[in-house]
Parts: sequence; structure tokens; C-alpha cells
Amino acid sequence: MRRALLIALGVAAITTFQFEIFPGHTYLQGPTQLYVPMLERLDTPGYLSRDLVATHPSFTYTIYDEVTLFLHNTARRDIHQALIWQQILFRVVENAGVMMLLWSAGVGDWLGLTLTLLVNIGASLPGPAALLLDPEPIPAVFALGLTVMGMGFLAREKPLLAGFSAGAALVYDPTLAAPFWICVLVAFLRDQRMRRLLRPCLTILAVFALLLANLAQLQPGISESSPIFSRLPAQSAFIQQFRTPEVWVSLWPKNYLYGYLATYCICLWAVTRIWPLLNRALKWLFAALPLLGIASIPLCHLLLDHLRWAAIAQAQPLRALIFVILIAWLACSIAMITAFRRRRYREAAAWLTVCTVFVALGCLRPRANCDRQDVAELATWADTTWGSSLFLFPDAGRDLYPGRFRAKSRRGLWVDWESGAASDDSDAVARMWWDRWQQTMAAPFSPERLHSFLSLPIDYYVLKQTNRLSGVQPVFSNRRFVVYDAQDLVRAPQPFRRASTN
Repeated sequence: MRRALLIALGVAAITTFQFEIFPGHTYLQGPTQLYVPMLERLDTPGYLSRDLVATHPSFTYTIYDEVTLFLHNTARRDIHQALIWQQILFRVVENAGVMMLLWSAGVGDWLGLTLTLLVNIGASLPGPAALLLDPEPIPAVFALGLTVMGMGFLAREKPLLAGFSAGAALVYDPTLAAPFWICVLVAFLRDQRMRRLLRPCLTILAVFALLLANLAQLQPGISESSPIFSRLPAQSAFIQQFRTPEVWVSLWPKNYLYGYLATYCICLWAVTRIWPLLNRALKWLFAALPLLGIASIPLCHLLLDHLRWAAIAQAQPLRALIFVILIAWLACSIAMITAFRRRRYREAAAWLTVCTVFVALGCLRPRANCDRQDVAELATWADTTWGSSLFLFPDAGRDLYPGRFRAKSRRGLWVDWESGAASDDSDAVARMWWDRWQQTMAAPFSPERLHSFLSLPIDYYVLKQTNRLSGVQPVFSNRRFVVYDAQDLVRAPQPFRRASTN
């Protein structure tokens, strides 16, 4: 009992460090700029009714929206808090899963806690969502935590708990849970000694697969569906390659490929060194998951880059590469400890060097900028406008603050850079986003160009103070922004000029 309490306190301390210090947690700094408006629109349809992103939700194959809105409505907390609660829970779940994997390989309690802390700092490489602990509260992160927990339970030979955990991961993000379930299915078919252990897992898989199918059929707000084997139109492929090149292997820098290949080779070598220490379930996990991860590169190159299969862009199987990183880190750490215990100090030093490189790569990850007070002030003022008002930030370029404004104010945007990330999910969104981006924001901003935007169905234009217009009274102004009503601009004398130039 005392041991369990101390370990629980250790996991809680690790989670607190990860959440508050490094890698920390962020909100409206990445994908949540898209998810939160979708959730707000589903919760209160009167808002964001003209927003490009909010009116095209991408929650077909995830329970993320149902759980978040359930917590939001039953606990009477805002969406931010509902997401934070889930984020903390699944970080605890992931840390517990890592601990169980280390225990199953013979690592002790306190050393296991130390490695659990370090693995979530260092397990990252450049590429598509290749972060073991993403600071944003998004479905992929929740699913990864549950999958790691499922791996841990399976390694401890608790198939029912493993099935429930990985099954829950399946309904959060099928792509992240798929490698685990493929490993389980192959082991069940090929390994007679594993069948008795894995049979309960497969029963639970069938239950969660049916739940996922029902969720997809009952999903509200879905505006577009396409055949599963449809090909990307040439224009949509071009837009995706422009906006989300990380999804296209042919556009990757070569060092990305070399990095993942080197990591996989290191992973294989480490696994061979610790193979006798692994139980049968761990052997399957440590052998199959990295293989499935590295195989996603040629698979995506064929199916997306050459055959242009639209479902690949939506599912993004390249995210399975995170299992290459995770297993490599765990295997190298276990190999280091094993070599030290056997007094093979040179080998232990070599594995320590590899682990140090992983940690260094993790510490070099960019830190997100904190939200600024002036965006919050602008969002507070926007609450006084009509709920379906449409805003444009024509001089924002690729900055992220328009998306933060949209989520905080629940007011729609005509277009912004982050909205283009939704191009992978919908051809219609891709085309609309591209047309609007090219029309209003692709070229550098100038007051003279602003006049050509006035025929668009935009209610308010938000400019930086450095682009304040001469002779036009703003409806809102703070230290950073100035807002103009579209009707005031229509009536204003032409051409528009910056106030600072007069």
C-alpha cells in the first residue's frame, strides 16, 4: 500500500512538472484554434454561423466533441476547462503506461519514475505530430496517452484493461490507436501462445469499433462526405502541398527521412540487446510498433504522393512515427540500465549518449508564445457585436492571433492562416480557404488594397496600429489593434491612407 501511494505521488509530481513547466500546456496556439470554434458552434449554433472552420467540423471519427461538450454542459465549465481536465487525466494515464512498460522490462520503481519524466521531454523529432507529449489538448494526444496505457496493461498481462484503454483511444483518434490494434491482431493470428491472452482484447475491440461507427453516423454538423477511395482533385492537392507540406513525404527535407531511419535502426539495435528481458507481449510491442511506424513513410508516399488518396491526407498515418521514437527511447533506456548492471560500462555510456541526444532534441522544441492581453481585450469588445459578425485581419499574414480571437470571441473569420490546416479534411474547405486567402491576404497588405475588399460580406476589419487609417473613425482601438466597421469604410473618402504618412 505504501509503495503504491509513493508511486502514485511520483506520477502526480511528474504530471505536474510536465503540465506546468516543461513541455507545459498551451491553448489556442495550434490545432485548438480549429477545434474550439467547431465545439463552440456545436454547443451554440447561433454563433460562428458564417465561419469557414466552425461550419465544417471534422469530428466524424472521434468522441472528442461528445466528451468535451458533456463535461462543458454537465459540470458547467467552459470548453477550455473541459479540455484541460481531459489533458491532465490523459497525461497521468500516459505516464502510468510508461511506468508499466518499464516495470515489465525489469526497471525498478524510482529509476522508472525518472525515465518516465525524461521520456516525455526527449521523445520528439521533426515531422508530422512527432511529439510524445504535445502541449495542446487535442484528440491525438488523448488517444496516444490511452494507447500507451493499453501497451502497459498488455505488457503486465491484463488484457481486459488493455482492451478498454486502447479501445477508448480508438474512439478518440483511430489513426493513433491503429498500430496497437494491428499489432494485437497479427500477434493473435501468428502466435498461438498469445491467443489466450489477446482474445479478451479483440472482443473489446469489436465493441469500440461498433461505437465508433455509430458515432460517425450520428455526428451532428457534418456538411460534406466523400467516397472513402476518392482521389484528391489537382487543385486540392496543390493547396495541401502549399499549406500542409508536412503531410506529403515527397516534400520533406531529406534530414527528416534520415532522422527517422537512424532512429529506427537504433531502436532495432537496442531491442536486440534487451530481447531476453522482454516478456512475450513486450516482444511483440517492441518489434511491431516501430516497424509499423517506419512503414508509414513509404505507405503514405505511395498512397498520397502518387495515388492521391484523399483519405490518407485526412487520417495522416505518418503520425504513427511517434511509436518509433517512443520504443527507441524506452529500449535505449532499458539497454543502458542493463549494461550498467552487467558492468559493461562502455556500452552503458554509449546508450547514455543516445538517450542524452533524445533529451536534447526534446529540449530544443520551440516554446509557444503566450496569449497577449490585447487579443483578449479585442475579443471582449467583440462580444458587443452581432453573434454572426464576420471579421478579417488583412494585415495579419501568417500570425496566429486571428485564430485566438475567433475562439475567445466566438466571432467568425473570413479567412486566416491557421484555418488552412483544415484543408486536409475537406475539398470544399480547401478551395474556399485558397480563394479567400489569395483574394485578401496572400499579397502584402496596403491601405489601397483594402478598398477592393469592401464588396465582400465582411462586417469588421481589424488592423494593426501601424496601419491605422487616416480620416476614418475606428469603432474600437487598443494598444495593438484598431477596428473599422465595413459600413464606415464604404462611406469614407478614397483612397485609404495610413495615418502615420500624413
